[in-house]
Amino acid sequence: MERSALVVPTVMEPRLEGLSDLGLSLEELPGGTGRKVATAMAGMSEVPGVWVAGNAGDPAAQVGAAAAGGALAGAHLHGMLVMAEADAAVTAARADRAA
Repeated sequence: MERSALVVPTVMEPRLEGLSDLGLSLEELPGGTGRKVATAMAGMSEVPGVWVAGNAGDPAAQVGAAAAGGALAGAHLHGMLVMAEADAAVTAARADRAA
């Protein structure tokens, strides 16, 4: 019997060339479809200060969802930076009052 179609499964794998020193953890995707960078809320990785955006954290996401995930990660990072700056300002103000 002649074949009229051939299906080959995709195995998704993040491209992390040049990032091996960061120590990012990878986790298996369901059904043996590949791996992704392990992330928590808004793309935060296990490595302090490293966020993962787009298809590295959600390989099955379509372009719009991958872009939205990147925007969410950026907004979360921005919020954390603003809070760190506010905390530093409060600490400095308290130190000035104590002096």
